[in-house]
Amino acid sequence: GWMGRGARGPARDVMLSDSVEHAQIGRAFGFERTMDTIGAILGPAGAAALAASTSVAIAMRWTLVPGVLAVLAFAALVPASVHSGEHVALPFTASIARLPREFRRFMMAVGLFGLGDFAHTLLILRAAQILAPQYGTVRAGAISIALFTFHNIIYAAACYPAGILGDKIGRRKILAFGYLLAAGTALGFIFAPPHLPELIALFGVAGLYVAIHDTLEKSFAADLLPREIRATGYGVLATVNGVGDFFSSIIVGFLWSAVSPAAGFAYAALMTALGGMLVLRAGGAAEPSVASQG
Repeated sequence: GWMGRGARGPARDVMLSDSVEHAQIGRAFGFERTMDTIGAILGPAGAAALAASTSVAIAMRWTLVPGVLAVLAFAALVPASVHSGEHVALPFTASIARLPREFRRFMMAVGLFGLGDFAHTLLILRAAQILAPQYGTVRAGAISIALFTFHNIIYAAACYPAGILGDKIGRRKILAFGYLLAAGTALGFIFAPPHLPELIALFGVAGLYVAIHDTLEKSFAADLLPREIRATGYGVLATVNGVGDFFSSIIVGFLWSAVSPAAGFAYAALMTALGGMLVLRAGGAAEPSVASQG
C-alpha cells in the first residue's frame, strides 16, 4: 500500500502542476490537500459506522467501492497533459543531473526541516502528559485525541488559503514562515501549561504550519523545476520528505525517552528553524516568472 502511495504521489503532483496556470499553482495544491484531508476524515468515520453496524470484514469490503470509483473517475475525467507531446525520455541519472542548483539548495532546506518534523501523533502523547495531573490519564487521553482532531480540521481549512497567499505574496516567503512557525510550535510544547486554551492554540498552529508546509513545498518546487524534469524533481522531493519523516520521529522519540520531552522538542525546533532560514535563501533573490515556466 505504501509503495503505491510513493509511486502515485510524484505523478499526481506533476499532473496537477501541468493542469493549471502557473500563477494559480499554490491554490491548486492547496485545494488538493484540502480534498484529500476531507476524505481522510470522512473515510475512517464511515468505516467506523459500518464496522459498528455490521462487521469489520464487511466494512473492509465496502472500501473497494470508493477505490474503484476513483480509478474510473481518473480514467474518464482526467485529460492527458497538454504538454504530453513535449515529453522526452531521459535516463534516470541524466534527469537527476539536470536538477537545477536552486532546487538542490531547496532540497537541503526541506531535508533540514524534515529532520525536525516528527510524526504529529506524538503531540497526542505530549498533551496527555501535560493534562494528566489535572484531568486523570483516561480523560486526558480523550481530550488529547479531540485536540488532534481539531489539528486536522485546521489543516484541512488552511491548505487552500495558504496556497492563495503563496500565489499572491510569494511561495518562498510563505513556506519559510510555515517552517519557522513549526519551530515556534515545538518550543510552545516545551513550555505549554496544563490549560486547554493554550493547548487548543498550539494544536491549531501545528495544523496551520502543516497546511503551509504540504501546500507550498510542492508549489514552490514547481517554480524551480523545468517542466521536462518536473516529475523527477517531485520524486526527489517525496524521497527527501520520506527520509526526513523516518529519521525525525526516531531521533525525537529517542531524545524524548532517553532525556526528556523538552529535549526532543528543542531538537525539532532547531532543525525546523534551520530549514526555514535556509529556504529563505533558496531560489535566489526572486521567484521565477510565470512566463519562464512555459
